Amino acid sequence: MRYQGTEPISKQLTIVIGLAVVGFMAFGLALSFYRNTLFEQTLLNIQNQNDLLRGKITLGYRDLEYYRSAQYKDKYAKENLGLMNPGEKALVITEEMNVVSFPLTDSGILNAEQQEATYLELLRQMPVIEHWKLFLFHRKKIEELKRAL
Repeated sequence: MRYQGTEPISKQLTIVIGLAVVGFMAFGLALSFYRNTLFEQTLLNIQNQNDLLRGKITLGYRDLEYYRSAQYKDKYAKENLGLMNPGEKALVITEEMNVVSFPLTDSGILNAEQQEATYLELLRQMPVIEHWKLFLFHRKKIEELKRAL
C-alpha cells in the first residue's frame, strides 16, 4: 500500500490552530515578563525617589529645629538686629588692613632711623591678628610697608 501524505483537512487545521495558539501564548508570556521587569524597575526608581525625599524631609526638620532654637535666635539678633547680651562685646574683622599714615619731615624724606621708628610704631599700633595676617597671607605687603615708610 502506498502512503498518502494527505491527512484529512480537519487534522491539519487543528494542528495549525494549535501551533498558533501556543505561539500567541508564548508571545503573551514574553510580553508579561517584559512588563513585570519594567514595573519592577519603576518600583525601584520610585523607592529611590522616596529615599531622597525622606532625606530632604529629615534635613528640613533639622533646619526647622535649628531655626526654632535659642542659639539661632541669638545669632539672628546679633547679626541682623545688632543686639548683644549684657557683658558681650562685638569684634568686627575686616579683610582690608588699614595703614596709618605718618607725616613726613619738611624735606619729604625720612632718614633711616626715622623710617625704622615709624615702621616699628606702626607695627606696635597694629592688632596682633593683623601681624599674623600679614605674616601668613601677605608677605609682599610687609616689604611694601617697609619701603613706603
